Amino acid sequence: MDIVTVSNKQKLSETDNLLERFNKRDIPAFGEVYSLYYDDLFYYALKLYENTNIEPQDAVHDTFLKLWQQSETKFKSQGDLKAYLFVVIRNDFNQFIRHNHYVEEYKKYEIQNTRTIEFDILESELRGNCKYILGLLPEECAEVLRLFFEGLNTEEIALKLGKTKQTIYNKKHEAISILKKKISKEDIFLITLFLSQL
Repeated sequence: MDIVTVSNKQKLSETDNLLERFNKRDIPAFGEVYSLYYDDLFYYALKLYENTNIEPQDAVHDTFLKLWQQSETKFKSQGDLKAYLFVVIRNDFNQFIRHNHYVEEYKKYEIQNTRTIEFDILESELRGNCKYILGLLPEECAEVLRLFFEGLNTEEIALKLGKTKQTIYNKKHEAISILKKKISKEDIFLITLFLSQL
């Protein structure tokens, strides 16, 4: 019984000593703590970053590096220290996810915004030539194309004119066929590109 008690006291003393040295950022003590918790932290990071391009060992290294740089952070027990390390890894993971989410959202916005700018330029060019282009067409075709130029889609034009969607589709293609013979390839390209955006 005495031997067990002495052994436990010795372990507690060694633990206290390690923590005390660690709190002073003693390099050998830091190395001991690193070895002590590395495996647990590695497997935790492995689970968190499973479907990412982040290496779990890098996440663990970053965690310890942050702790080394925060020399004012002290711990009362090894349990507190271990919990802190796990929280840092978790917080870093959450930050990584948030950052990636914002990056993806920005990319989507950028693509959408670019599309909008291109569409606006295209629309303004077409509106400039609209009267001339529509004047080259039979009345029904001109009316259908005019409504497309105003931003309506096939279904909306069919509803507005009281026609079937197929009729609107046919009139649109008839208009393009006529225009192919009367205007430049560049203008035809602009019109078909514009119509494809609707």
